[in-house]
Amino acid sequence: MSDQYFKLPRIFISQDLKSDSTLSLDDAQAHYFKSVIRRKEGDNFRAFNGKDGEWLISIEELGKKNGRARIIEKIRPQPDDIPPVHLLFAPIKKQRLDLLIEKAVELGATDLHPVLTAHTENRKINETRMAAQIKEASEQCERMQLSKLHPIESLNAKINNWALDIKIKACLERERDKGLRIKDVKPGNHAFLVGPEGGFNDQETEFLLSNNKITPISLGEVVYRAETASMICLASANNFS
Repeated sequence: MSDQYFKLPRIFISQDLKSDSTLSLDDAQAHYFKSVIRRKEGDNFRAFNGKDGEWLISIEELGKKNGRARIIEKIRPQPDDIPPVHLLFAPIKKQRLDLLIEKAVELGATDLHPVLTAHTENRKINETRMAAQIKEASEQCERMQLSKLHPIESLNAKINNWALDIKIKACLERERDKGLRIKDVKPGNHAFLVGPEGGFNDQETEFLLSNNKITPISLGEVVYRAETASMICLASANNFS
């Protein structure tokens, strides 16, 4: 993609993207272009939908509550074979959870799984707000797809229902002599489980250590905050460490 396009606004859109067709802009999109970033007819932007690549698009009509745009050309193909990287996490306090979601998207988490544990602080997450944060973070960081937000479940239910052929690497800071070390993680298909403030209780730890779907993993001598531990895991999965 040419450098000239990077300065253009970029949005996620749910409609199909293909050459020589038009897009309808909904209320939120029209408001964003007209009132927030002050665009007008004839201005260009970029759009992606997670399956058709990224496209250059020109605004044809723009009102307060709707608009129309013309698809011009594909400027970036949809990447193939993106390794799945799952993050299972206990929801934390609002501002820190905002940070966790934003950075998880930036660091390539393909799937986000909130889980309830004994020490979970935030037991009623706002899924609509979280979905909007995922969308905004993906737009800003040049991701070509949105991370999938899974319904919140209890820890036991999530592990018992886990059907993927990917072992879950559970961050167990008090079990450093068991399982993997974070520095041994290589890029590829991964699933990480990060606990809440205060960690997992004894029953949860015993359940995780005895479950064949789990591999304990150590992040080292330091006990990190949940959002920091999540970033370390995801960075290691992407070979950023």
